[in-house]
Amino acid sequence: MELIDLTYFAVFGVMIFSASMMLSVYLFNRNRVKTDPETSTFPSLTFLVPAYNEKEHVSDCINSLLNQSYEGEIDIIAINDGSEDSTLEELEKFEDEIEIIDKPNTGKANSMNQALERVDTDLVACMDADSIADKDMVKNMVGYFEEEDVKGVTPAMKVRNPESWAEKMIWTEFTYNILLRKLFAIFDAQWVMPGPGSIYETQYLKELDGWDEETLTEDMEIAFRMFKNGGKLRSTTNAFTITESPDSFRGLFNQRLRWYRGYISNNLRYKDLWFNPQFGNLGLVILPFNLILTSTIVFLASHMVIRIFNSIFDAVNNYLLLGSFSPGFRLSIFQLSVFHIFYLVMGITGFAMLVLSIKSADEKFKLLERKVHYVLFLSIYGPTYAVFWIAALIKEIANGGKEW
Repeated sequence: MELIDLTYFAVFGVMIFSASMMLSVYLFNRNRVKTDPETSTFPSLTFLVPAYNEKEHVSDCINSLLNQSYEGEIDIIAINDGSEDSTLEELEKFEDEIEIIDKPNTGKANSMNQALERVDTDLVACMDADSIADKDMVKNMVGYFEEEDVKGVTPAMKVRNPESWAEKMIWTEFTYNILLRKLFAIFDAQWVMPGPGSIYETQYLKELDGWDEETLTEDMEIAFRMFKNGGKLRSTTNAFTITESPDSFRGLFNQRLRWYRGYISNNLRYKDLWFNPQFGNLGLVILPFNLILTSTIVFLASHMVIRIFNSIFDAVNNYLLLGSFSPGFRLSIFQLSVFHIFYLVMGITGFAMLVLSIKSADEKFKLLERKVHYVLFLSIYGPTYAVFWIAALIKEIANGGKEW
């Protein structure tokens, strides 16, 4: 058996283990996936809304927060982070209902930290200005804070009105991640507090000195720091936020370059979590396995591209020598191998996870209407993901610096 065959068997083992682990967590906890605890105390909450050049979205964002069905107190602090458009004017339309901070541009994390100093409610939430919250978002999240040591809760994020191919692919990814993030939380291994709608215990966040202003991904860094300091994170599949996604693959590349570089730098920064039983499933299983899984995806995508180019080269060579692209093609069951069976199994497993994710996100499958969404996700998402990771690793090694 050649080295490439052994490598593929190792890769297949990793992929099957990953799929089996997530499906097992789902099957043994499926009654918890769509169930959220109800609050008995109705803690007060403040939304922080940092905004930079968000004139087109910020009004919808603020209105969605003002119209929450939650019975407890909700305050809103909007931060105009040196916008060069009419964001401030849009915010001033709500000056009788919200608090507004107008400041020079210093970045999202610094903006939220300045606002955090003014918060005196039990809970505090961040809300990206290009996102909107479902009216029941807060109501479906705050009950988790009555559980012991829970310091943060994340919502279920969806992409707003996907039109381009990039948006449609990411719509499917976000829908898939709603279930995945819930399973990570059940597994006590959640490692990100996304900007659109995550809620924190105020005093705990202040004790941690708020968000890190130097990292590329403050939402990821704060999750690592909370976990390291004993905080538990929870997630819900019932509290929806609708957010914007890059409408082009170039924009998506720039976004993911920052995200993945942030993941790399935060893993290096919190390397003491790795293989440390003190940090449970996150340290012992998820962080090490994420590295293995990402490496296998990069390998599979890279090798697939190489094989495609080799096939094209062989076809062109056949045409030049024989006058046709192929001397003939016959498909026989005897030509199938264990590799084809693996891809079939993984395809079925991936499709099953996608169906479960769509159900968990309260969406309908709509195969004909969303065929482009699903085909893009199941076909080119993996290779695209691999390219993003390779670029992020190269950029991080080259010390590309902080970019917003």
